[in-house]
Amino acid sequence: MESLKKRLSDSVQFRLSFVLCMAIGGIALLSGVLGFLSAWDEAHELQDSSLQQIASLAKDGMLTPRSSSFISPPLQDEEASRVLVHFILPGDQTPDRFGWPRQLSAGFYTLPIDHHSYRVLIEDMHDGIRLAVAQRASVRESVALWSALRTLVPFCILFPVLLYLAADLVRKIFRPIRKLAEDVDRQNDDLSIALSEEAMPREITPFITAINRLLQRAAESVELQRRFVADAAHELRSPLTALMLQAERLDSAAMPDESRQRLLSLREGMKRAAWLVEQLLSLSRAQGGEISKIPAPEDIAVFDVVKQVISDLHPLAEQKSIDIGVVGASQAKIAAHPSALYTVLRNIVHNAILYTPAEGRIDIGINNNENFVFIEVEDSGPGIPIDKRERVFDAFYRIEGSDVTGSGLGLSIVSAMVARMKGEVTLTDATQAISGLKVSITLPLS
Repeated sequence: MESLKKRLSDSVQFRLSFVLCMAIGGIALLSGVLGFLSAWDEAHELQDSSLQQIASLAKDGMLTPRSSSFISPPLQDEEASRVLVHFILPGDQTPDRFGWPRQLSAGFYTLPIDHHSYRVLIEDMHDGIRLAVAQRASVRESVALWSALRTLVPFCILFPVLLYLAADLVRKIFRPIRKLAEDVDRQNDDLSIALSEEAMPREITPFITAINRLLQRAAESVELQRRFVADAAHELRSPLTALMLQAERLDSAAMPDESRQRLLSLREGMKRAAWLVEQLLSLSRAQGGEISKIPAPEDIAVFDVVKQVISDLHPLAEQKSIDIGVVGASQAKIAAHPSALYTVLRNIVHNAILYTPAEGRIDIGINNNENFVFIEVEDSGPGIPIDKRERVFDAFYRIEGSDVTGSGLGLSIVSAMVARMKGEVTLTDATQAISGLKVSITLPLS
């Protein structure tokens, strides 16, 4: 009962279906009862009419009173179905075995005869002769019951059909809402696509209009944020480059060891700042720059890009004695710009090198089927807790307690770029090590 109440309160569709089914059930029950009672009365009237027809035959002389009583042949060889016809002659005082009451006036009666209940019709005939036609009441009730029950057959057939049609109608009514939910779910990062109001009920149209306005405001807000990040990164790029050049010139000048150590720290800090600026620019492009600035996709071999990434990051891996290997040399090609796939793989492998301890291991797998290419980067680092794996795709999010320096933009850039390439990126536990992370990327083949 509690479950039913909860479903009624939680689901408008279930509530509407329940009310319609209850209404149909109530109407069907009322109609069935009324039809049953009407058929019951009509069957009794027909049986009374049959007794009147037999009495008419006797009045017309087709049944002659040769004796005081006449018993009709049985129907369907059943003794109980006999119709009794009795002539009461004037002045006849001879007792009969049926015990007919002689003082009753003409009309219908229900009387006990021969230890059974009978329906009796008494008629007055010519010359003072009286006629009694009787049929056992149990036979009449049985015939009336079956006649009445037959009227319920259509209701028994139509009731489940109507319930199914009502439930199906409710499902069809709510189908546009489900389609609307699917359209909203498919929006992803592109907030500029408005929801269609075609084939939608008028009652839902204001809701769709409000959602479209909200999406438009959200798209404008995201675009303002993206432009701010891009503009800020561009503004920082030039002065940072100038500072790095000045620091390189100072490196050739004579100075005490303490000052040179400080200069080295300054240059490392500027390198991190320059890397952050490049990451911000990459994130801005990945999140949707101007269409005209997005390079046209090319057919590129994934394996070639992987080799380029490993070659560029090999010095960093060598510093920590990390073994980087490729498992599965698939020659699959995808339709994308080389710089986009390079940025994705470089961020993933760079993160793996940063978080993998010294003398660790990183495996890069490339496989494909008829429709997709699967790229897997698996490391032997500390991994990412399951409850944090969705958050790490947010910009500037970094897991607390990590001693690795970084901006928190790498996986955010990966997620945005993979989405633009109509792919998918997932994080799972590493399978080749006790601990570690496996980053899996699925991209459609060209």
